[in-house]
Amino acid sequence: MLEEGWYLMSAAEVEAELARLRDPSRPATGARRLSSQDALARRDAGNVPDGEGRSLRLVLHNDRPGVPGAVEARRLRFEPDYHDAPRWRRHGSVPVTVVPLAVGPRRSSPAPESWLDDPALAALESEWRATGAVAGLAVPPDLRGFVFKTVLALRAGGVEVSPATVSDSIARWVPPHVAEEIRAALTRANAS
Repeated sequence: MLEEGWYLMSAAEVEAELARLRDPSRPATGARRLSSQDALARRDAGNVPDGEGRSLRLVLHNDRPGVPGAVEARRLRFEPDYHDAPRWRRHGSVPVTVVPLAVGPRRSSPAPESWLDDPALAALESEWRATGAVAGLAVPPDLRGFVFKTVLALRAGGVEVSPATVSDSIARWVPPHVAEEIRAALTRANAS
């Protein structure tokens, strides 16, 4: 199993390492492990894939599969500013890819078929249906999927939920033009 931490890998190397988890007789890819300092420096320089398509991957061991926010809380140990707007993004940048690996006992119940089967997300959906808001944040209907999961991640990290913090956090994994559309929609919906 890959150790927890930062790696420089291509998508094909990630897939090969995941296949190796299912079949340990497969050869290791030789994915390069990075120190947190080197990884964050690479991220801050733009996280632009190299000539072989390798970019930053953060492997996290999840010993609490199915617990909302467990992966996000663990991520804070390696990337304490990951909820901040990604000021490091530039032309050619790609988001940091998180590879959560379940460790320990598996969930006894099957994985949810719908995101609303997840109790934490279902609670947010109920709150939204009753008020049009979650955690005091007015949420346009078409942004619910983005916002609900981000609210859970922010709560797991102990970060205040606001239009700015939700927008900043979402911006780390969507293209910049989509991040700006979401920011504008949340700002409009929450204008006093």
